[in-house]
Amino acid sequence: MKKNLKLLFTSLGFTFLLCVEKANAQCTVNNIVIQNVTIIASTATSCTIKFDETFNMAENNGNKLIFIHAWLQSDYPDYFHCVNGQTTLNGSIHAPLASDLGNTYFNIGIDNTGAVPTVLATYPADPSVLLATMDSVTKTVLADGTANYTLYGVVSATPLPCPAPYVVVADLWSTQAANGQRAHCVSCGIKYSIGYLTVNGFVNCTNLTWGARVNNNTGITLDGYYRVFADVNGDGYFTPTSDTLLQGNTTFTIGANSFINISGPVPAANLNQNVFLVFTQTTGGASGASRVILLLSTQCAPLAATFASLSANRINASNVLLKWETLNEINNSGFIIQRNMDNINWENGSFVNTQALAGNSSTPLFYTVNDINSNKGITQYRIKQVDIDGRSRFSETRLVRGSGQSGKVIVYPNPSPDGRVNVVFEDNQGIRDITLSDISGRKIRQWNGVNNNTLQVENLGTGIYTLSVMIRETGDRIIEKIVVIKH
Repeated sequence: MKKNLKLLFTSLGFTFLLCVEKANAQCTVNNIVIQNVTIIASTATSCTIKFDETFNMAENNGNKLIFIHAWLQSDYPDYFHCVNGQTTLNGSIHAPLASDLGNTYFNIGIDNTGAVPTVLATYPADPSVLLATMDSVTKTVLADGTANYTLYGVVSATPLPCPAPYVVVADLWSTQAANGQRAHCVSCGIKYSIGYLTVNGFVNCTNLTWGARVNNNTGITLDGYYRVFADVNGDGYFTPTSDTLLQGNTTFTIGANSFINISGPVPAANLNQNVFLVFTQTTGGASGASRVILLLSTQCAPLAATFASLSANRINASNVLLKWETLNEINNSGFIIQRNMDNINWENGSFVNTQALAGNSSTPLFYTVNDINSNKGITQYRIKQVDIDGRSRFSETRLVRGSGQSGKVIVYPNPSPDGRVNVVFEDNQGIRDITLSDISGRKIRQWNGVNNNTLQVENLGTGIYTLSVMIRETGDRIIEKIVVIKH
C-alpha cells in the first residue's frame, strides 16, 4: 500500500511529473505528467485552467477506481498521515469524505473496472465532493506490464490569481473495492510549485546550442538545480524513461525578482529535437518541487509544410483572419491554429485538414481560417503543423492588435510583469530613431537607425514609460505608453 513519490511541475506552459521511487508491484505509479495547460478564465481572485494529464500504473485488478486530490499547501489536511510520500496508517483506509478533504484545488476520479476507463462524474464515498470535469480518458497497456493513462481536458480552479506563486500538495490513491469506500494503494504529500519561475528560451540547430532566461517571480532568492533532456520522439511530452539526458544536475541561484541566463550544447545526434529543462527548487516554500520547460527547436528543423507566407489580421472587433500559403507539403496531416493572449500560455484552436492528396503536394496550396477573437489586448498566433505520424513543428509567430487598438506599433506584454517588453513595428519599411523616457521625461534609452521590425527592451523597473518612435523618411512620430508592474 505504501509508496514514495516525487513530483516535477512545469507551467508553461505547465507540466507536473510524479515518479515512484519505491512501491509494491500492485501500487506502482510513475511518470505523472500534466501539460498543455491553458488559462480559460482569470479574475483578480481566481484562476481556472484546463490541462491534459498522463501517468503510468500497474495493470491489474487491484486498481478498480483511481483518485487524485490536490490542495493549496496551506489547506493540505494530511488525511493519510503522510511521511516521505507514504501513509503511516496500516491496512485499508476509509476513503476520505468531504469533511476530510476540506478546500481541495481539484479532485479527479477514474473508473478502471472495464476494458476502457471512464471519467467518474460522482465521488462514490461522498457524492457531495465535486469531481473535476474532463473531456475523456484513455488507457494503453505497455510492454513492461504497466498501463499508461491519459486524461484530456481536465478543468480546475484555484482561489488565487493566475500569476501568483503558490505550492500545491496532492494525494493519489486507488482501491480494489468497486464501491470506492476503501483506499488500498496510497501515495501522498506530493508537492509541486506554480508561478515561482518563468522560463523562455530556444534551441538553435545551426550552432547546436540551447539557451534560456530563467526569471524568479518571488521576493526571495531561489536555489536549485536543473537537468537537460532531448525530446527524442518529438511529441512535446517529457518522458524520463525515453527522453535522452543531455546534461546532469547543474546548480543555479536566482536573486529575488531577478533572472539568470543559461545555455548549453546539443549533440549532433539530437539535431532538430526539442529540449526539456527540468528545474528542481531546493529553497523556499516550494523546496523539492520542480518544473519542466519545453524549448522548441524551430530554427532549422524543416517543416513538412514549407510556408511561403503567413498573415493574421483583425477584420473587426470579434474576428481575426489567418491566411497562409504552403509551397510544398510532405507527409502532412494538417494544421492546428494556436493563440496566446497572456504572453505565457498557448491554447489550441481549430484543426485544419491538409488540402494535399495523401498529405503530399509539390504545388502551392492556400488556406484561410477565421478565428473568433474579441480579446482587447495583443494576441499572438502561430500554426502547429502536424505530420501523419504525429510529429509536429511550429511556424513563425504573428501578432494581432486587440479590438479597439490602433496604430502601427505593438508593445507586449503591456503592462509588463518583469520589466521586459517586445516592440513590433507593423510597417517593416523605413529607418527609425527610438527613445524611451521615464515618467519625469528623463531619457533612459535610445536606439538610432533601427531598420528591422522588432525591438526588445529589458531590465525596466516598476513605473510608467514613454516610447517615442520617429520615422526618418517621413518625420512621423509615434508615441506609446509602457507600464511595468513587477510582482
